[in-house]
Amino acid sequence: MTNRFESLACANCGRAYPADTHSRCTSCGGILEGHYRLDGRFLDDFHRRSIWDFAEFFPPVKKENVISLGEGWTPYVEAPNFAKRVGLRHIWCKIEGCNPTGSFKDRAASLGLSLASEWRKKGVFTASDGNAAAAISAYSARARMKCLVLIAEDSPAQKLAQIMMYSPILLRVRGLYESVSSLESALEQTQAILPDWLNHFIWAPFNPLLVDPYKTLAYEIALSQKLPDCIFVPVAGGELLSGLYRGFQELREMGQVDRLPRLVAVQGEGADPTVQAIEKGLDQVMETGPPRTVAGALRVNFGAEHSITAVRKSDGFGISVSDEQIMKGQIEIAQDEGIFCEISSAVALAAISKAVDLGKIGGDETVAAILTGAGLKDYPVTADDISNIPLSENVSSLSTALERVLASELFGGAA
Repeated sequence: MTNRFESLACANCGRAYPADTHSRCTSCGGILEGHYRLDGRFLDDFHRRSIWDFAEFFPPVKKENVISLGEGWTPYVEAPNFAKRVGLRHIWCKIEGCNPTGSFKDRAASLGLSLASEWRKKGVFTASDGNAAAAISAYSARARMKCLVLIAEDSPAQKLAQIMMYSPILLRVRGLYESVSSLESALEQTQAILPDWLNHFIWAPFNPLLVDPYKTLAYEIALSQKLPDCIFVPVAGGELLSGLYRGFQELREMGQVDRLPRLVAVQGEGADPTVQAIEKGLDQVMETGPPRTVAGALRVNFGAEHSITAVRKSDGFGISVSDEQIMKGQIEIAQDEGIFCEISSAVALAAISKAVDLGKIGGDETVAAILTGAGLKDYPVTADDISNIPLSENVSSLSTALERVLASELFGGAA
């Protein structure tokens, strides 16, 4: 297999940079991105084992340095019952919760740890208290490489439980996510103290090559032969949205698809700086006040222009949804299709329903939702929830209790 990587270059001015650059363009401030040779055919042979089936569309990594847990090739399933509920003919769900640590971040973690191994780094570090931290910590353990994770002072215990299982070095930082500048300062200070470690923060302005693994979602969808008209994508930093756009763009250039699906940026109301920028026609994402949304993985007050580019060049749009709509979407997809997705994934489902109501998509369109994480990632169950489940006091009285439960559930309380 011949690697197609040519260069890391600025998306605005084209200036080339070394592949291990962790910054914006020093000439114009643009975001850097990987460029690949797209002559010839796409792929004639693949094994559906991991994202590394598509290694020729990644930066070069020798086989012995690949760090993988079998990420990628997640289920892409139709959701006919949910489609009927919201008034569409076809909805497809890409279930990223089936990745090894339960989220789409595994794709970027695999490439990041592989590059760290390729470049002989002594460790990796990042800032996250959610899916990215879990993925990077897990793949660091797989690589037998040190891992440092900066987390917020008030990081939820439920999120930290999975992260701590992989035994990374953890440091709580007060004010870590107050602004882009505070986050950037934290990462710069860490790099200065650990110069031989790889900055693994998954955001294109800091780490442009880690967008490339998300191209594989586009490849997998296209190879399924079920190319949708429109794809709804949960957005925080915007890497997933940008990666999907680049993936479909490459496929079109190679003749694998004849069109780009419209890409829809979805965020929660109260934490929607990217959607606001798209709706206002801005070229940059402006920082907003403190973010508030039930979708914890999308609780951001900043973004970057690569999301805007992906939406505009695919003729898509942005849409934000309320906490009530998000929680409703999570319940409906579980009840209709048996899919338990993370609350932050459910923003895509809520947005599909809202977009139909607003007339932004037609009933005959085929729509897809990227469900970014597994349901148990962010789903606290309280003692009150459990105590509300009916109880049979003993086995001998089970028949009576069961009749009472069935009468309530099946017949609305009628005996």
